Order: sequence, then C-alpha cells, then structure tokens
Amino acid sequence: MSRDYIVDIPADYDPTHPYRLIFSWHQAYGSANGNAVGQYPAFNGPNFDAENYAYFGLHREATAAGDPAIFVAPQGIGDFPWSYDRDVVLFDDVLALVTTNLCIDESRVFTTGFSFGAMMSHALSLGRASKLRGAVTMAAANYNFTQPTKEAASVAYFGITGMGDGTCPWVNSESGMTGGKYCVLTHAEDNGCTVPGNIETAPNGSNNHVCYDFEGCQAGYPVKVCTFDGAHTPSSVSGGSPGDDGLNAFVPPLAWEFISQF
Repeated sequence: MSRDYIVDIPADYDPTHPYRLIFSWHQAYGSANGNAVGQYPAFNGPNFDAENYAYFGLHREATAAGDPAIFVAPQGIGDFPWSYDRDVVLFDDVLALVTTNLCIDESRVFTTGFSFGAMMSHALSLGRASKLRGAVTMAAANYNFTQPTKEAASVAYFGITGMGDGTCPWVNSESGMTGGKYCVLTHAEDNGCTVPGNIETAPNGSNNHVCYDFEGCQAGYPVKVCTFDGAHTPSSVSGGSPGDDGLNAFVPPLAWEFISQF
C-alpha cells in the first residue's frame, strides 16, 4: 500500500548523535498533520499549536529539555484510522526506513497516542515489544481492536485515563478485564510489578489527577498510571480551570519525564 507519514527531525540534527524515536498516532477523525501542528481539539481551546502541542506536547518538552527527539506521525486510513493487522506493517516499514536513513538509538524507540492512537500504541506494546523501549497511552482500550500475541520482551508503560471517559473507560468490564485499567495491569504483571488490591483513582469533582507508580517492577521497566477527573481527552488541565489547554495540560511534562528516564 501507499501510505503517508510525517517525520520531524531536529533543526540542528547531528548525524553522529543517536536520537530517541517517538511514534505518535493520531485519534479517530484526526490526521498526521493535526498531530504534527498540535491541533487537538480542532480549533477548540487555548494554546493548541505546533509550539505548544505538536506530537501531544512531547516535542515542546523535548526541546525545552535540550534533548530533542525524532518524531513520526503516521497517517491513518478513514475516520477510524488504525487496524493493528494492517498498520503493524506500516510501523515496521517506517521504523526500518527511519533507522536506515537517520541516526536513531534503536534501544530508545517509543510509541504514544490518544484514543484510537492509544489503542494502536497499546497493541504495538504487545505485538512489537521487542522493538519498543516504552509506551505512553492516553485513553487506551484493549477491546474493539486486535490484541496481538504478546512478545516476550518487556516494555516500560505509562497509561492515562479520565475517570469520566465514556469512550475508552477506565473499566469497561471487570469480568472481561477490559478498559484502560487492564491495559496497565497487563504490563504490570508482565514486568513483574507488585499489583495492589486497589489502585487509587482521581475522585469525581476533584478537578485533579492521581498517579501511581507500581512497585517491584523489573529493573528498567517501570509501569505508571495516572487517572484524572475528566472525560475523553489527552489535554486535561489539573488543579486549574476545567477544560483542555495545549500548554497547561498535565500529561506532557509527565509523559516526557517518563520517556526521558531512558
């Protein structure tokens, strides 16, 4: 198939310096260009532009840290853009192309995304674990999407879910072990973490977020989860005025902190 994608290379790219590579998968009804120019939600809310929210705010964080990365924004097909069985080939081919032509640290390849893009990232964290160092998923789900066989390799994993999210809920089914909670628990169990009897979540009406770092995980493969008092969004503001904000969203600094430890 003929496919489109955007590759973002640091302005001062050094061909002798191995860079992190971050795949950034857009949401349903989104686009690679929207991802790259920081457009979420489309024309709704302040501070959504490339300077503040390109690649879900990670480009800004990497630049501010003086530790730029190379980003890839694949373009999905249709309004519901990703299919693991089809698009894992896109991941494989673009990864091969980029690592052949640019200076990539192949031990530091990451994936991130929101909603449908988070589903794709979660699926890759299972089926392409050997290629990934870590994943950051915003509103992931482990149902209504192919769940590939888990590779034996470990992946560092950070999941974020709004407790009012009715599209990709924290728990879709306890009996079926589906929902954002179980995306996180899959990796916590795989990475040998201690799984508590109860994970504290953000209380309704708190306008805040609550994070939990699993204990006892395999060295170098942490698992982290944050829940927040809000709905289906990657850009919720915590502890301030409710709503989405590309600059003041609480996720990008935490996501970069998680990725930059590797």
